[in-house]
Amino acid sequence: MSVKYDVTTEGVLSATPQPGNEVLQYQTPWLAELFHSFPHINLSFKLTNSTFDPENESYLQTLGFLAALPISFLVLVLMLFSCYCCVRCCRQDKTKKRKKITCLTWTIVIFLLITGGIIGMGLFGNEDVDKGIVQFTTAANSLDGTISGARNEINSAEDNVNNTINNGVNGLLNLASSPLLNETARAKLKQWTNDIVISGQKVLSSIANIKDDVHETELGDVISKVKAYEYYRWLATLVFLCWELLICLLLLIGAFKKYKAILLMCTGLFVFNIILSLITAGAYLGVSVGLSDFCVDPDTYVNKVVRSETKVGLGFVQYCMNCSDKEENPFDQYLLAAQSSVTDANRTLTKIVEMASLFVGESVLQQAVKPVRDDLGKTVINIQELYADVNCAGIHNDYVNALLGVCDRGITGLAFLLMSSLVSATFLGLLIIFNSVAWRHMGKRKEYASIDEDDPFFPRNPETAPPASSYYSLIAPSHEK
Repeated sequence: MSVKYDVTTEGVLSATPQPGNEVLQYQTPWLAELFHSFPHINLSFKLTNSTFDPENESYLQTLGFLAALPISFLVLVLMLFSCYCCVRCCRQDKTKKRKKITCLTWTIVIFLLITGGIIGMGLFGNEDVDKGIVQFTTAANSLDGTISGARNEINSAEDNVNNTINNGVNGLLNLASSPLLNETARAKLKQWTNDIVISGQKVLSSIANIKDDVHETELGDVISKVKAYEYYRWLATLVFLCWELLICLLLLIGAFKKYKAILLMCTGLFVFNIILSLITAGAYLGVSVGLSDFCVDPDTYVNKVVRSETKVGLGFVQYCMNCSDKEENPFDQYLLAAQSSVTDANRTLTKIVEMASLFVGESVLQQAVKPVRDDLGKTVINIQELYADVNCAGIHNDYVNALLGVCDRGITGLAFLLMSSLVSATFLGLLIIFNSVAWRHMGKRKEYASIDEDDPFFPRNPETAPPASSYYSLIAPSHEK
């Protein structure tokens, strides 16, 4: 929601909403509700509170328990595979006759195509998680820019007011000391100049109440760490999924060409991939449930972090999170006091101009007054921009966008990755079984030995073979004397 800020005749800031942009409202995504509803059981097999609390050891145990479920399934799968392999190795075929495996080959091909589609779902989920993190970092950067803008406006306002007090007032004092003024005018000008100094000090005092909150808030380091972690996570997931697709393609070639060696190699690689898939599935499940616990009630945890890590008042945090007409900006009182002090200084400066214009020339008067007037005008602009920066609309929308990036797209992507890991591991296990059946019906490929065609015992084609008499003459004993 964009807001236009104006200064009324009384020196009070007023906010005029601009049509077209509304304040965003956050609603918990249904996937987050689903993951949040999973039983939270700690290592003592007791139900615990599902409130997101990463500092609580019992809560971390519940996430570890959920992450261990796919790994426990992995142990069971490996035991079953071991038993199956022992049975297959010890089993003796009653006949050496090889059977046709056309139907089995096409079954392997169909399962490979389905597995490739499931891995493609994982690639989609990986991109969805990445887009959600990008949305989060973009919103966080915008929020950090708002905070930096407020910090810059505060610093600029302080510089302008200090310049007025330290430098601009000297020109007014010189004007008040002019011999052209009578004693009454000189006394009034000095008094009014002192009033401007007091107004400037009030402005600095009001701004100082906001400065502590703004200067203690930094998001740059957090954003950088999130970007770096996400890049390596995205790249590692992409490489692993592409590796799985490559093995599936290799098995597809081996199945069509009936290469027994390729089937054996792919079977070993599938076992390795099943182990990695179920381990990553455990990680995805634990992260999904933990993230969903946060997304169900993000305000509570954010309030806790802000209270412990920064000096920002909870009143301002609640104001930005809710951003409703019923909420009042806790900084309003300081900003309005600063604006009122600047307005008083401008009015006092106008009195000085009216009084001094009766005694000194226009050029001398402008030389003394213009620097102070310019600094006060810049201060007014600084306060207006600062009021816009600390208004709840922009901060609240950035906060909601960041939550939607993590809780909507992020959790959706994690769900796709979780399903891809679990289902692909299942299909890879079935392909191992099919491979073990197929390679038993594949014999060794025929090898051709080098033969001397001049060998008289080499069997020949009847059409090209020499007459039998020639063979006899070569091998029969001679009786001629």
